Amino acid sequence: MKHLLPLCLLLLAASLTAHAQYLPFHGGEYLDTTTVRNPACVKAPTAYYFNVDGKYPRSSATLVREASAFLQRGSRKFSGSGYVTFRFMIDCAGFRQPMTQVLQTDANYVPTHFRPELVSELYAFLKTLKDWRAATYRGQAFSYFTYLTFKLTNGKVVAVIP
Repeated sequence: MKHLLPLCLLLLAASLTAHAQYLPFHGGEYLDTTTVRNPACVKAPTAYYFNVDGKYPRSSATLVREASAFLQRGSRKFSGSGYVTFRFMIDCAGFRQPMTQVLQTDANYVPTHFRPELVSELYAFLKTLKDWRAATYRGQAFSYFTYLTFKLTNGKVVAVIP
């Protein structure tokens, strides 16, 4: 019983510093596996971003500059070349849902793993993007799956796709 309070404090401190919950499954790797649905969007049909013009409204060049600045705010240096892709859903009201699949490949598209700190920082940047569009088609509101891919060269973001 006397060890319960220090253990609780340790767990609380650890949870405050974590960026996202990481869970590997047979079907892929996920961050923030919590699924909280907007009650207004529960019955909304689901599509892919390209079917409902769901691309993020800022240019790729702007996102590269912002992501690079975000990564440089810390004193850490990252390495590796390839792609880190986040797959997630935007609900019918235009809000990013937390359950996010992570796909990682090297420059030759072979599955790989970058340092968890780099993936966590890229995900933290993704969470700052708040201008997702609500999608409608013929007057019907849609939720949609979208992707954001960071192309890395020697640990630096050189492109954001799409």
